[in-house]
Amino acid sequence: MPAPGEGTIGCKLIAGRLYQTISSAYPLKIISPKAVANSPIPNDGDDSQQQQKPLEPAVGYILSYGGGIVHGDQINMRAQVGSGCALILLTQGSTKVYRHRANRPPSYLKNPTNDAKLDIEQSYQTIEISVEPNGLACLLPDPVTCFKDALYNQRQIVRLSDASSSVVLLDWMTSGRMSRGERWEFAKYFSVNVVELGGKIIVRDALLLEQAGLVRLRDVDAFAFLLVLGPAGKEVAREFLREHREMRIRAFRKRENIVWSVSEVEEFGVAGVAVRVAGPTTEDVREWIKHRLALLQNVVGDSAWSMYFNSS
Repeated sequence: MPAPGEGTIGCKLIAGRLYQTISSAYPLKIISPKAVANSPIPNDGDDSQQQQKPLEPAVGYILSYGGGIVHGDQINMRAQVGSGCALILLTQGSTKVYRHRANRPPSYLKNPTNDAKLDIEQSYQTIEISVEPNGLACLLPDPVTCFKDALYNQRQIVRLSDASSSVVLLDWMTSGRMSRGERWEFAKYFSVNVVELGGKIIVRDALLLEQAGLVRLRDVDAFAFLLVLGPAGKEVAREFLREHREMRIRAFRKRENIVWSVSEVEEFGVAGVAVRVAGPTTEDVREWIKHRLALLQNVVGDSAWSMYFNSS
């Protein structure tokens, strides 16, 4: 029985069939609708080439019984992606982080794995993913929306087995409950993304936003960090670099309302891109990201991709 706020999801191939394991405990809930792999891509009559076999897709939705992360919540989730599998982790709507309420710990017992290391006055979410050779992990949640005075910390850690493992990681946020007039009024947003290969860190990205320094973000309402690493995402990474080169060449022309940058990543044989995006509305950034990740449909299959593309 998992401790409060803990959950696991795993997928692997056994004798050519996909097997999944799922467990979770309040306030975390994980559900997994069935996704179907695409048929093998034909080799166009060239017998010297084998048919390209698509990855076997599995989809997991990360949910919360409270409709969001409540003050004091400690969410800890682990995922395991087997060889030949693609695990797509999604959410149903934005991850809401409710306001800090002093001296009001969560209604359930404190997570026993805390060991007094975390401040129960703040909210925490940790997602750890291990990817075996020739596996793909896609962490594609909807954005985090912090309410006024919220104190939120999150870590997303991906461990790749070797250079054939792949990851697509999206970490993004909005300015807050804009319908209530709240823009950048949360107290703290701290996010750390780490990718390891064989125990060595190849990517580490951290973002800390605190109330005193948010004045500079008044012109945008959504900010995203997107990481695409490994062979399964090479076409997506290539398109990002191509588009960025063209954008620099035609810099004198009228630009779209999205501001973005791309950096090449290549460490220990793992290559890809790190992309940062800012936009005036959540929908602008959402559509921009989905359009540029469209090539993943060929990798994860039509069934799994439709679940991401149709998510709100």
